[in-house]
Amino acid sequence: MAAQSATSFVAECFWIGVKESDLVALDRRLDDCVTGLARHGHSVRYLGSMLMREDEVVMCFFEGSAANVRRAAEMAKIPFERIVETTRSSRAEINIDRSTRGEGRA
Repeated sequence: MAAQSATSFVAECFWIGVKESDLVALDRRLDDCVTGLARHGHSVRYLGSMLMREDEVVMCFFEGSAANVRRAAEMAKIPFERIVETTRSSRAEINIDRSTRGEGRA
């Protein structure tokens, strides 16, 4: 079975004073934005975020076109500095695929 290739992006956020509760609110806003965009024919997927507490940096991960990722990030009011295209290792792809199917790590 061939894997579908989607363009991946990360929104880098230097977010002074960020707390885990901010990420919960961010996830809700992004879920709502992505759902709204899908209703209007814009395909984008929000994959979650990662907080680096010491640096007050949040990385938000997406799949979709650059335009749709930017649209979702702006609608959700993510305090991003930039959005960059990313590539994951094949190992990361396997783990992500398993997690979306409800399987644990090998």
